Amino acid sequence: MKDGLPERKANRLATYNYSQSGVYFITICSKNKRCIFGTIVGGGVPDAPRTRLSPTGKIVARQLGNMIAFYPHVRIEKYVVMPNHIHLLIAIQQGPSGASRTPPPTSARASQVIPMFISTLKRLTNKTAGHALWQRGYYDHIIRSPDDYNTIWHYIDTNPAKWAQDTLYVTDFPDPVRRPGCCTNKEVTQMSRYFTKTLAALEPYTPGEQLKLPDLVKLNANENPYPPAPGVAAAVAGAVPGLRLYSDLTEAALCAAIARHCGVQPENILCGNGSDENLLLALRAFCDETHPLAFADITYSFYPVLCDLLHIPQHVILVEEDFSLDLSKYHGLNETIVIANPNAPTTLLQPVAAIEEVVRTNPDSIVIVDEAYIDFAGPNASCVPLTKKYDNVIVVQTFSKSHNLAGARVGFCVANPELIADMNRIKFSYSPYNVNSLSQAAAVAAMEDENYFRDTVGKICATRADTMTKLRERGFTGPDSATNFLFVTTSRMPCKQIFERLRQKGVLIRYFSAPRLSDYLRITIGTPEQMQRFFEELDLILGNTA
Repeated sequence: MKDGLPERKANRLATYNYSQSGVYFITICSKNKRCIFGTIVGGGVPDAPRTRLSPTGKIVARQLGNMIAFYPHVRIEKYVVMPNHIHLLIAIQQGPSGASRTPPPTSARASQVIPMFISTLKRLTNKTAGHALWQRGYYDHIIRSPDDYNTIWHYIDTNPAKWAQDTLYVTDFPDPVRRPGCCTNKEVTQMSRYFTKTLAALEPYTPGEQLKLPDLVKLNANENPYPPAPGVAAAVAGAVPGLRLYSDLTEAALCAAIARHCGVQPENILCGNGSDENLLLALRAFCDETHPLAFADITYSFYPVLCDLLHIPQHVILVEEDFSLDLSKYHGLNETIVIANPNAPTTLLQPVAAIEEVVRTNPDSIVIVDEAYIDFAGPNASCVPLTKKYDNVIVVQTFSKSHNLAGARVGFCVANPELIADMNRIKFSYSPYNVNSLSQAAAVAAMEDENYFRDTVGKICATRADTMTKLRERGFTGPDSATNFLFVTTSRMPCKQIFERLRQKGVLIRYFSAPRLSDYLRITIGTPEQMQRFFEELDLILGNTA
C-alpha cells in the first residue's frame, strides 16, 4: 500500500523479450485521471453498467476504430472506455490476416509498435479534442496463455460494473480538486472554486530542488558553479539610480551586445525573462488549437506544460532506444517543431546539418532550436547561422548556464526580423517590461566579458571530462556530454537509492521517476571542489575503498 492505494506491479519484466509480438493488455489514463470520457450509468440485468460517453469519450472511441488505418498489423481485440481511463486488448502480428487470439512470438518489434501505437492514438485524439487528454505514461501487461487472455477479456467486460468498488479511481469528480486515488503520485494540489475549469488539469513544471542548507553541494539544477563576470556587480550598482524609471522597452543595449556576440544584427534579437519566456512567446505566436507542437518524448519537460497552458495539441515523437533523436521523423511534418540541442536530460548533440534538413523540409512551419547548453558543445555547434539562411527558424539561448546569471532571468532568441516582430506583438500585449533594468545591466556586462565567458566554459568542460572518467571507473555508463551535466546509470545500486542517500548527505543531484529515465541520474558539473565532495559521498554509499 502507498498513500492508501494498492501498488501496481512493475510494468516491465526483467527476463521477458520485448522484441516479440503477441497479445498485450494496455491501460492509458486521462491526464490527472480526471473523469472526462463519460459517466457510468445503468445497473442490473440486462441493463448492465456501462459508460455513457462524453463528447471527449466519443472522440476516443471513434479514433480507436480508426487505428487499423495506421497500424494494419495491430488488431484491437477488445476495449472499454471508462470515465478516466481506457483498457485495450491488442494483438500485434506480422501480417493483417491469419492471427489467432494468442499469436506466437515473431520477429516483429512489439517493443517499438506499442509505444508508437499509443503515441499516435494520443496525438490524434489530442488534436481532435484541442487539448491534452492523457497522462504521459501507460501500463502494459503481456498475455502469456489462453487463461490469461480470458481473464483480461472478462476484466474488460466487467470493468464498468466494478467502477464503484475500484479504489484506484473515483466515481465522481465534480470540482477541480485533485483527490487521492484520482491523481498522480505528486502532491495533491488544492485549487479554489474560482480557478478556471479550462486549466483545472494543468500540471505545472517541476524544477530541481532549491534547498537553502549550509554546506550544500547543489548539482541538480544545471546552474553555473562560478560567480558572474567581475564587471557585473559594478554594472548592476550603476543601474540602481535608474530604478525609479521603467526599464528600456527595447532592451537596446542588451540586444546590441547579444548581436555582437552572435554575429547578427540587433533586429534579429528578442530578449525575455529567461529562455522560458522566449519559448512561450514563440509558441503563442506560431501554435494554436489547429497547429500542434512536435517534440521528443524525452526532452525539456517545460514543452508539454506550455502546450497544456496554451491549449496546443502535442505531437510527441519517441527517441530511439539509445535516447538519440532520429530527425528524419521530423521531416515534412508541417507542424511547429521544437528541438532541444543539446537535448536535456540526455546531453546528446545533433549536428547543424541534420537540424538544417528539418528546417528545409518544413518550409511552411516554424522550427525552434532550444540551445540552452550550446556553449558547452564545442565550436560550430550552434544553429544561429541558419537564421541567416532560412526565415522559419528560431534559436533560443539563455544567460543562465554559460553566462552565470541564472538568478537574473535573462534569455534571448535569434530569428529573422519578421519573426521577432511577431513575438514582440505578443510580448507587448502582456509584458512589455519583461526584463528589468538590473538584469539588463548585468547581462550586458556578462556578454561583453568574452574572456571570462570562455574561461568558465573551459573550466566546466574540463571538470566534465574528469568527472565522467571517474564515474566510468566506478561502474557508471552514459553518453559523452555536450552540456554542463552528465546523464549516467549504473548496475551497482538503484539510481533512486543513490539519489536519496546523496541527498541525505547534502549533495543534490537530479533523479527522474519517468519510466524510461528511472534508471538514470543527471549530475550537474560543479567546481573541482564540489565534485570531490560528490565522489567522497558517492564512494561511501557504494562501499568503495581507496
